[in-house]
Amino acid sequence: MKTPLQLLYITLCTVLIFSCKDSPKEAPAKASAKSDYAWDKNDKMAALLHNGKVIWKLNFDKGQDKPYFHPLKTPNGHELTLERPEDHPWHRGLWFSWKDINGVNYWEEDPAKGVAEGRSIIRSINVETHSDFSAKVTFDISYEENGLPVITETRKLLIGSPVEKDQYTIHWDQTFNFLKDVRLYLEKPAKHGGVEWGGYAGLSFRGSDSLTDQRFLASNGWENTADITGYGEKAQWMDMTAKVVGSDNVYAGLTIYDSPKNPRYPSPWYVWFAKGVHTFFTPSILFDGPMNFKKGDTLSLEYLVLVHDGKKTMEQLRSIKP
Repeated sequence: MKTPLQLLYITLCTVLIFSCKDSPKEAPAKASAKSDYAWDKNDKMAALLHNGKVIWKLNFDKGQDKPYFHPLKTPNGHELTLERPEDHPWHRGLWFSWKDINGVNYWEEDPAKGVAEGRSIIRSINVETHSDFSAKVTFDISYEENGLPVITETRKLLIGSPVEKDQYTIHWDQTFNFLKDVRLYLEKPAKHGGVEWGGYAGLSFRGSDSLTDQRFLASNGWENTADITGYGEKAQWMDMTAKVVGSDNVYAGLTIYDSPKNPRYPSPWYVWFAKGVHTFFTPSILFDGPMNFKKGDTLSLEYLVLVHDGKKTMEQLRSIKP
């Protein structure tokens, strides 16, 4: 007959044995989630797929200039971006473009040529994809007028993994080198005595037509659901969250965070929103006036983009540090 101590020992060993036998079953569950994802790459784009459908696609066709994200979707597959709509065919989902460099337009493309007067030429691309389905992409970009470089840029994008999450981030790190004296500008906004629609350039977002009931929320407490052109107030970040068309209560959103490292931080924000027509916003570093640089100067910019499912509270958005 076994003593109570021996019986306890046998019981503990039995539990450990069965625990060890069961533990490998947890691994396939995580592996299964990862196995639903895959990479797709060629010389014009890199994309993350989930069950064969695009979660995000980074386009970098050298014949079209300006790298951009479209489609850009939440982890649950809800589309956020719109690419080249009829009203503004130079709007490219989520992208970066200067407006005016030394009086030359780098923003709007000539429809016949497919490129702007000022070229933002993609000189090189390096794509690193990781096993956790995050990625790092590095670009060398040359801003040129009549074939002559005016600015060069090194851009690094760090794209977080969406696996088993309701959000992921895209970190933008950009360094501009000025090869001659340069003035960066845009149309003067109405707030400063210019045109109603003036005031945009830089990192920009054009929202999908598959979104409705949009709500803008900024770090300064500003909340808006009404049509607006301009805005121009300073904030550390701005979020746009909307209902997915055709759903009862499904929401998706995108937040852009300005970095404290950026000059003129926090930037004014330019918002162009009309219900059922267009959704656009950008941290407008040039809203309050031009920036002038001498040959040999450099400019560094950083932004963080949060792509998320569902509604985020002010506290949740404030907790994220760019």
